Amino acid sequence: MLNKNFDQISEEDLLRLINNKVLEGKRLEYKQSLDLKTNKNKKEFLADVSAFANASGGDLIYGLSEDKGEPVDLKGLNIENVDEDLRRIDDIIRYGIEPRLPEVKIRYVELSNKNFALIIRVSKSWISPHRVVFDKNDKFYS
Repeated sequence: MLNKNFDQISEEDLLRLINNKVLEGKRLEYKQSLDLKTNKNKKEFLADVSAFANASGGDLIYGLSEDKGEPVDLKGLNIENVDEDLRRIDDIIRYGIEPRLPEVKIRYVELSNKNFALIIRVSKSWISPHRVVFDKNDKFYS
């Protein structure tokens, strides 16, 4: 998890992860891309989010590629409509996980290359376990 107020995370903070070779762990995960077009991809996304809630909480960072858990490149995601995309992601989480997660923060950080990094901060849930119920799924992840 990034050790910074969620609303203040900047491109410089994300680049610092690369420069300091901050490895993925129980509370931090890097993803190069985010494709939520297929039900399979939505289920995998929800599994990651619910697993953090069921464990210690953490940050998922999309647009940051990794190699063996080490961040290597911040290319970001090409997003056409940030507000629409945030609503869509929020809806997927809201209706795809039961019980509803008490606290998930989602935001895009604009990068100097005009792409965006997506950061999803999932708090540890005290009403866990949470299960993925999207598309008739009924599984718990941790």
